[in-house]
Amino acid sequence: MSQLLEARRGLRRRINSYAKYDLFLHRFITVVLIANMLLILYALISVTSIMTLSGVGFLDSVPIALYILPLIVILPLMIRAYYSERTAAFNFLFLMICTVFFFMLSFLVHGFIIFLIFNIIAAVSIFILGRYRPRGKLREVGRGMVVYFILLNLLGLAFPISTIIMGQTQIASTSMGDNPEIILSIPLADFAFPYLETDPTIQLLSDIQTNDFRLDFRILENDDLSWLRLGTWLSALNDTGIQYSITLTADRALLAGENPASLATSELIEAIYASHGIAFDRLTNFELSNITNRPNLILFDMTLSEPEWQALMLRTRNLDLTGFAGLMRTSIFSIDSTRIEDASASLRDATTSSGIASGLLVETFVVDDLFDGDSYAMRLCGVTSSSLQEWDQVSVLCSRSRFSFEMSGDVGEYLCHSYSRSIGQFAATWSMRLGEIGNSTDISDRSDSVYEDLDVLVNDIALVTGNGVQRIILDSIPSLLNAFGSESLSNLRLSIDEAETGIATYTFRIYAYRAVFMAIDAFDLIML
Repeated sequence: MSQLLEARRGLRRRINSYAKYDLFLHRFITVVLIANMLLILYALISVTSIMTLSGVGFLDSVPIALYILPLIVILPLMIRAYYSERTAAFNFLFLMICTVFFFMLSFLVHGFIIFLIFNIIAAVSIFILGRYRPRGKLREVGRGMVVYFILLNLLGLAFPISTIIMGQTQIASTSMGDNPEIILSIPLADFAFPYLETDPTIQLLSDIQTNDFRLDFRILENDDLSWLRLGTWLSALNDTGIQYSITLTADRALLAGENPASLATSELIEAIYASHGIAFDRLTNFELSNITNRPNLILFDMTLSEPEWQALMLRTRNLDLTGFAGLMRTSIFSIDSTRIEDASASLRDATTSSGIASGLLVETFVVDDLFDGDSYAMRLCGVTSSSLQEWDQVSVLCSRSRFSFEMSGDVGEYLCHSYSRSIGQFAATWSMRLGEIGNSTDISDRSDSVYEDLDVLVNDIALVTGNGVQRIILDSIPSLLNAFGSESLSNLRLSIDEAETGIATYTFRIYAYRAVFMAIDAFDLIML
């Protein structure tokens, strides 16, 4: 009898122990489910808030909010079903999806590894303990599922419908700014587009001066022909009152080498600054030695090379989350902020002693990285939030042609509108570089049809100036003349003077591109 009583006590202890264990896991799974839902909401609210603070209109965030709307409806209901009845099927699927996403995101933000571990434990536990057959009659459950499925699909349609409607109708307009400073670029080597020979004839110089345009000469630093062409133009400008700037571009693709593992390293950024320093010495001590009409600004190009840009955009366009995260993580943490700040300061000191104003040409994601004061993505351009403040001017490469090539279609006027709203909040020392004017073919033999009509270009200019950016560089005089003829300078000036408003529609691809970089900022605390 005593042995039977002891066995019963042991069984009762095991049952009680299992009940406590089962209750603990049940609560743990519920907490993980709630944490996943809150993390999704945090990401949505954070990105929307940062975008709004950066000047992007709240209306622009509506499609992404509608994209998340079905989740906001279904997730609380799923969690409640598991907490009250342990209905596990949908919750198990949700945990598996979150596990996959956290795994991919952890390549960039290592803090997600913690969430990944919790999700794996919860997924295994719910697989063992969960109730997969819902309570009630299957017929009644089936009817409810049909209604639920229809509801969620109707909610899911809100995202594509809103994107299409906003992409086809006007979502914003601006009034043309007063007297924008329009600068026409003259590339003196092959860059994104092949070099087109343009001689500084008396007629061309007269048209430039009559129409109140300024010039920007873009030099490839290791190309002697580029420097020779610059000398020809400087001699022609010497007896005129035409104001101009010079953009010095290092051969970043050559410095990075073939198939680099990251978009930048400390060594690469230092090599670019060193190349700029050598080019600056050549410019000031040789090319400008006998020139009285000196440049009013020298810009140092810190943008990505064409192969780097294509590598970044390929992963972005293909929604390759793992590839994008791995590339960005490797690139960001291959650069020492102190080293690039020292290299920047050294070049800045050299330019200060020359008495010529100087600045940097950077990528658009530098703008997105600035609003929370960190220096993660902008390191790829060899700058930090503090080093940027040392320069007299900062110009942002916002080429609609460049984006459209890699996004497989014209990204529309929303590109210029969105970024100019952000840049317009900065000081007047910030400017934008647009292009390419005219139907051209790039160095990869791809046809560019973005600015086939001057009205399209002028609309972008009106949007940019209306949003507060008053200094605009346009690429380029050679392509402008080639596409629109000898009267194109006068026609462009007339179109700009007659423009009153700029109109913008919506391009979700550009909004999503910006949101990706701002989402990185949202998880700074767990970047690790």
